[in-house]
Amino acid sequence: MKKRVLSVVLVVVCLALAVGCAGGDPESAIVGSWECRDTTIPHTWVCNLTFDANGRFVDGDGDWGSYTISGNRITFEFDDFHPFTATFRISGDRLRLTGDDLRLTLHRV
Repeated sequence: MKKRVLSVVLVVVCLALAVGCAGGDPESAIVGSWECRDTTIPHTWVCNLTFDANGRFVDGDGDWGSYTISGNRITFEFDDFHPFTATFRISGDRLRLTGDDLRLTLHRV
């Protein structure tokens, strides 16, 4: 009986550790370079965002700012603009940002 209880406890601990590691930290998952492309006619443009682990980001034009993450919400602060908050989701190599007038999908570079 003791072996069975010990086995069950070990399985539960291993599962808890696996789930905890698989979930990941959204703040570290966003770190890196991301790119989006819009090739719809009549315009073509590319945007780039690079996030560092210290809460800073830079865009493709060299403009930089800071970001903070709370749950699935990311708040950007840069230049003379008011802070901008959006919902984000990372799935594989895709970063999706959605807000009032924002629908953006970026791919990890």
